[in-house]
Amino acid sequence: MNIQIQDNLLKKLKENQFLCTIFTTNGVPIKCKVISYDSFTVLVDVKGKQQLINKSGISTII
Repeated sequence: MNIQIQDNLLKKLKENQFLCTIFTTNGVPIKCKVISYDSFTVLVDVKGKQQLINKSGISTII
């Protein structure tokens, strides 16, 4: 069930190109747009540069 909620959120963020803030497990906020995602990672655009974030390193998405 958690996988569906996660995938639905990431799908909406990707499709609509919403600006979001991802907090890492060590508390670092990343303001970004979701470009793509898979089972283990999320590819985001941060100020025109791409960053690959491991899902296990994500604490919260706002």
